[in-house]
Amino acid sequence: MHPRFGLDQEQRNRFYCAENRNGFAPFHFHSQLELYFVDEGEIEVWINDSRAVLCAGEMSVALSYDAHSYRSLGETRSNYIIIPTYLCQEFVRAFRGKQSKTPFLRDPETVGSLRACYDELKRDSSNRIKTIGYIYVMLGILSEKLRFEEADRAMDPELSARLLFYINEHYRGDLSLSVLSSEFGYSESYLSRYFKSCFGIGINRYITVLRLKQAILLMQEDRNSVTYCALESGFNSLRTFYRVFYEEFHCTPKEYIDALRRDALSNPRT
Repeated sequence: MHPRFGLDQEQRNRFYCAENRNGFAPFHFHSQLELYFVDEGEIEVWINDSRAVLCAGEMSVALSYDAHSYRSLGETRSNYIIIPTYLCQEFVRAFRGKQSKTPFLRDPETVGSLRACYDELKRDSSNRIKTIGYIYVMLGILSEKLRFEEADRAMDPELSARLLFYINEHYRGDLSLSVLSSEFGYSESYLSRYFKSCFGIGINRYITVLRLKQAILLMQEDRNSVTYCALESGFNSLRTFYRVFYEEFHCTPKEYIDALRRDALSNPRT
């Protein structure tokens, strides 16, 4: 299971609070901090390699570039807050190069204190000074309640963001390690090691996964040929496309799309 870069959220890069019913989010990561409160039901949460089923009154904390996902187990209601790093630079600097060993909080007193700040922010975040104040109260509580350890990855947030933006902008073209090395001024070996240590996936494989996802989207449009979908998604030949597609999905592109259509017919949306 490889996390995807939350490009849309990264481009917005703004503070907000929201309620969610029957929430689901695939494995993804972004530079913003994300606090997730469970209000009703049970939600399965993954953060990096840690999994928990959270119940009402419990919460999770995803720090910058933590890979995370959410899946409701039945009917649920939840609330979450997205905090851009530019609103909490002191916190980011204090815990740079570290990750939380305890991304799930179940203590009622701690969760209650954090939720009270969240409710104030959700009620009114028009006053920037007040907003930053409540954010720092929340992060102050988290700095005491979370147990941190040195992260396996030595991440430079600015370089990581630039790399991910560039790859997502250019993966349909002639993109390779040598191109990235020239663009960013680092050796191919350094970029390769850095990317793998930060995101748990090699650069070439990450690019391939992006291309496959784009090809699948194009193939779901009946008017597009497989050749068009492959080349338009950045593959340099149809033969390469078929090979990597089979390695990833263990079937041909036609078999994959046919299975998607059968599933859509057997599970129509109401």
